[in-house]
Amino acid sequence: MSIFLDYTLKTPVRNTIIIVGALIVFFIILFFFIRKVDPMKKTPLWLVPFMWIVDLINNFIKENIGIRWRKFAPWFLTLVIYLFFANISSIFTLENPTGYLVICFALGFMSFCVIQIAGIASNGVGGYLKGFLDPFPIMLPMNIVSEFSLPISLSLRLFGNITSGACISILIKGVLGWGSVVVMPFINLIFDLAFSVIQVTVFVILSIIFTSMKIKDEEKIYAK
Repeated sequence: MSIFLDYTLKTPVRNTIIIVGALIVFFIILFFFIRKVDPMKKTPLWLVPFMWIVDLINNFIKENIGIRWRKFAPWFLTLVIYLFFANISSIFTLENPTGYLVICFALGFMSFCVIQIAGIASNGVGGYLKGFLDPFPIMLPMNIVSEFSLPISLSLRLFGNITSGACISILIKGVLGWGSVVVMPFINLIFDLAFSVIQVTVFVILSIIFTSMKIKDEEKIYAK
């Protein structure tokens, strides 16, 4: 049992460290390249995709979270970047960290904490706790269960979809044998890339929407 637990913790944590380390190096290099860009001149083509992604995420956060969007944008952008590269890490011969429940639950728990912090910051401690009594005080037990089932549902959704893709790939390899060499590039393209983008989108959008639900309506103003 101790060997099993050691393996299940060591592998995803090690792969996460590798992915995060590679991303840190990449973004440090990117930072120095961006510093050389003259804002008064035409934007280089290589920079356009990065600007488009950041702008897309920021606009979605602004529309749903409102005036507090700047405090949450870094977290959600970091979540997008990590999830995407973690989901496609098998392309780089690494086991997907998101194929392990421990990593999925960690991501779900962190999103849960961000959601609760947003509710406290927007409504105050009293208003946040009062929300558990809506619409009637008798709903308190159900509201508590609903709230704490949130990180579990986020985690299991991510884990289930990533694991199912990996299982289908293994089954295809088992059925076709050496013949899988022909079809696996296309299968990997679908499950490792396309499905990864879908799962990142679903996880992050749900996290943003749940965060928005905790914020008072008067604060949900599109901030320029």
